[in-house]
Formats: sequence, C-alpha cells, structure tokens
Amino acid sequence: MDDAPQCGLRSSLQQPTPNSQEDSVNVTTELRENRQLALTIEVPPDQVEAALAQAAKRLAAKYRVPGFRPGKAPRAVIERMLGKQALYEEVIDQLGQKLYKEALEQQNIEPFGPGEMEDVSLDPLVFKMLIPLAPVVKLGDYRSVRVPYVAPEVDEHEVEHQLEHIREDQAIIAPAGDGPAEAGMIAKVDIEGTVNGEPFISQQHGVTINLYPELDRDEDLLDFSAGIIGMQVGEEKTFDLAIPDSERYGEFAGKTGQFRVKLLELQKRELPDFDDALAQTVGDFETLDALKAQIRSEILASKRRQADSEYGDRVIDEFVKIATVEYPPQLVEQEIDALVERTEKRMKDQGMTLDEYLKALNKSAEEYRQELRPTAEIRLKRGLVLNQLIREEQITVSDDEVTERIERMAAMYGEQTDAARKAFSGEESRHAIHLDMLSSAGMARAVAIAKGEAPALAPTAESTAEAATAA
Repeated sequence: MDDAPQCGLRSSLQQPTPNSQEDSVNVTTELRENRQLALTIEVPPDQVEAALAQAAKRLAAKYRVPGFRPGKAPRAVIERMLGKQALYEEVIDQLGQKLYKEALEQQNIEPFGPGEMEDVSLDPLVFKMLIPLAPVVKLGDYRSVRVPYVAPEVDEHEVEHQLEHIREDQAIIAPAGDGPAEAGMIAKVDIEGTVNGEPFISQQHGVTINLYPELDRDEDLLDFSAGIIGMQVGEEKTFDLAIPDSERYGEFAGKTGQFRVKLLELQKRELPDFDDALAQTVGDFETLDALKAQIRSEILASKRRQADSEYGDRVIDEFVKIATVEYPPQLVEQEIDALVERTEKRMKDQGMTLDEYLKALNKSAEEYRQELRPTAEIRLKRGLVLNQLIREEQITVSDDEVTERIERMAAMYGEQTDAARKAFSGEESRHAIHLDMLSSAGMARAVAIAKGEAPALAPTAESTAEAATAA
C-alpha cells in the first residue's frame, strides 16, 4: 500500500517553500497536524498598489461622491470618505480568491474541502489560510483480526410470547358490566391532567385504556392502569402519576402529574384457545405447530439480522483500534452537522422544533454539539476505516450490479415500477445506491476477515512489481 499523503503535496512542504521570484506573489506552506496545511500568501507592494487603485475606481462608481461624476472621484477622495480600510476590504474580496486558486495550482495542493482564512495583515498584504487535506488511513495488520461470533438461538418462551400476541389480537371484545375494573379489562375514561398546576392533558369522550398486562409495554407511555383498577363505572378518581423521562413530553418529562379520571365503560377480552383453530384464523396454517414453526423462523431471522449488525460494528471497531487514522477537524464538524440534522428531522416528525427540544433538555445548541462530538468521531473513524478497507480489498461494484439492484427495488412498487425505476436511475440516486452497495460489500468482507473466512487478497500491480524487484 502507498502510504503517501493523498493530497498530491511535494515532500518539500514539510518546510516553508518561498517563491523564488522577488516581484511575484510569495507563497509558503507548512504541513500541520490533523491533516491541515497552513498556506501563506504575501502580495508584493506593487500588486497591492495596483489593486488599491482598481478598488478605488470600483468604489467611486458604487458610491455617490459630491462634486464628482459617477466613477470619477480620485482615490484620495475615496480614501477620505470611506477610509483606507474599505479599499483593503475591496482588494481582499477581489484578490483573495484569485490568489488562493493560483497558489493551490502553483503548489500542487488538492484541498479536501474549503480553506479557512486564519488571518489577514495589511502592510504587507498577507493572507494566511488553513486548508483541510484528505484523510490518511493505515489499517495495519487488519487481516489478522479475529472476532468471535455467537450465532443467535430462539428460546421456546419467545415463541410462546409471540403466540400470546396473536391470541390477544384475535380476542373478542364484550361488555364487562359496571365493575370493579380488573387487570385484563379495557377501560374507557375521561382524563384531565396537570403538572404543578399547568395543563398537561385533557382527553374527553372516552379514551381507551388497556388494563391487561401488556406483553411489550412502551416504557415511554403513561400507564394509568394502576390508578383505574378497582374503580366502578361512573366513579371519578384523582391520583398522581410519574411522567416518563422521555423527549416526547418536552418540559414535563420526568415530573409528577396530577390526574383526574372518570370511568365511563368497562369491556373484557374473551381470548381464543391455543389450538389449530387459532392458527387457521391468522394465515395459511393447518395446525398450531405449523404456526409456531413460522413464528420461530421469523424470530430467528430477526435475531440474526440484529446479531449480524452488532457483530459488524464490533469488527469495524477492532479494525479502528489497530488503525492509524488522521483527518482534518472539519470532517468531525460535518459529521456533527449530520447528527444534528437527524435529530431535527426526528423532532419534526414528533411535532417539535429543534429549539424546543434543546429547551426541554436545558441545553444550548453548542452544548448539544459538544455532546454529539464523541459519537461523531466514532462514526467518522468507522467510515474512514471501512472506506480504506474497500480500497485495499479491491472491492468494486459494477454498473450492471447497480442496475440489477435498481430493477429489484423498482419491482417492489408494483404498478409504479416504471416511475420508481426512473427515480432510482437519476444520477444522484444511482450514485447513492452505488455507495450503499460498496459499503455493504465492504462490511461483508470485514465480517469474513474477522471470521477467518475471507478469500485470499489478489495481488496488485504494485505488489507484483515489488516482488519482481526483490527477485
């Protein structure tokens, strides 16, 4: 593998490299840590003077100067009216980008992203830029990494658990009289709730509350069961209830609410027996055993997907541990931006703005960004290591393979297949699909390496040449 920096810089960049022409722009570079390059551009006085003269003409045309026709005011008048700083700002705006591009070409620099202006001094005119360079990843002996994999199994209790869900779904709802309310019943209630006197909830005209022990209760939901059990139809009752510490409750999360409940109606579930008849009502199953076999298969498939995903993360983390990864700080900020955007979208789906969410957390935007930084750094390192592994393992995805994936995806849309195919075949969508396929193939190879099942790595032209030279 060629471990040279990927930015195309000459080795002389380790030291400042001034331009030898005294009357031209003087450019020096200095390689800094974290894949950043300091670029200094010093503009000769004669060029500065010419640029100031041109700036004065532009400003004279832009501003109305008493006693002069548009664009005809002399430079001295413009300087007195606007100040010399205004002329320099005009020069910096006009000259800065031009000189920056020329310096990149002159020094053979390939930025990985936009440069940042560190400083500008006026006498002499000197621009100091900080340029992000491409990340450098050295994987080390990644092919020796081994990570144990434990295949998931299905416990019979899990099958019975899922079967109970099915039985609950097939229950017949019937009136349950006037009470008292018991576990397993369904209550229809009116609810009003406050938190420290502030309105929190008001649900009238019969809200349905399940009083039976839920198989998979969402811990983020309010559970009124304990307060309702024992009530008679028509009875009103007031009780306190802890509000879950969940973002969905905003400023009320984690607090205690005061609730008034009126029981309007009680119903009960009449559950079917666990027999072949139950199996026949939920699908193409002749027997209960056939239904159980299908449930077992689905649970195993789900557990395998989860186990494989977690295993893949562990494998990449092991690769990261032995790798040397250098990258510019800007990449971390971009990853944080992506995480913030994900949070903003999630909040929007829940009817909340990002500002409201941060207010509920009692955090500023900057505090939240700093909280996300460790996660962003982990995600960035994983991605860079995986991308380097894809390169070193010579993994590719052909155009034909992308087209085949698009056809399979489009076919899922039935009558809209043609429209879906057209949408997926756009340049941007096709590129995204290609990257996703590359990433999946890279992860599959990483897993194969960690299990000791990877194919031998094909020799590259470079390694073949090195072997021939050694011979």
